Amino acid sequence: MKNIKTLIILITIVACQFVNAQFEEKFYFPKKEWREVKIPYSEDFISVEEDTIHTAFFQPKVTPKASVLFFHGAGGNISTYMYMIEPLVENGYQVYAVDFRGYGKSTGNPTHINIKSDVEVIYAKMKKNEVIKNTKLIVMGASLGCQIATYFTKNHQDEVSALILDGGFASFADVAKIYAPKEAHMFIEGALGKMYPSKNEIKGIEDMPKLIIHGKVDKSIPMSQSEVVFKNAKEPKAFFVSEKGHLEALKLETEKVFKEIDKLLTTQQ
Repeated sequence: MKNIKTLIILITIVACQFVNAQFEEKFYFPKKEWREVKIPYSEDFISVEEDTIHTAFFQPKVTPKASVLFFHGAGGNISTYMYMIEPLVENGYQVYAVDFRGYGKSTGNPTHINIKSDVEVIYAKMKKNEVIKNTKLIVMGASLGCQIATYFTKNHQDEVSALILDGGFASFADVAKIYAPKEAHMFIEGALGKMYPSKNEIKGIEDMPKLIIHGKVDKSIPMSQSEVVFKNAKEPKAFFVSEKGHLEALKLETEKVFKEIDKLLTTQQ
């Protein structure tokens, strides 16, 4: 009996490692091609280990309401998320956007672990920017970027003024299980369940305004995923239900969304 239990444990460990490796390839879809960006921006190239992380900084023509640290989703790169970044800039927010490893002008390959550690290096660099110093900081995640946005915010609560999560999911494991057979759920949970899940990380964020956005007709991530995160979040918090699809609210319901975003900076903290 003891040998059988040991064998089961070993099989589970190997299976979890296999699932983890497979699912990193399923989660990240870097795009190197850089689309034309029509608004001015400056760039940083930050050395991390043997790789270089690319960031782009967009400034409005007016005095900024706040700075937004923007984490994109699983596909594309900064240039493909301009449909979200441009409205922010046009509405008076300056945006510091990050290309994860392998995305856009960044080198290397993205993993759950290196993205988490890279963000700390990026933030240390961002804080040295004189234009960003002494401004309120909003952390914003788009889809997969919500995971790192929530994790980062929990660890920097004294420096962050508000958190925005658009089209996110409860955890890497939860979203993977949506598309996997039930037989694989145990292995998925073992491999990904503790990989900074938003549904748990958000519980540790105290006294900070949070805005969660999700589309009614999101065909990529079910709204129920964001509802779990919202339920676990502490007040003050707001849930904006978009009538549109995945990550379309900023582009197609701009005025409504910015009424909610502007409230974040006036909410009692």
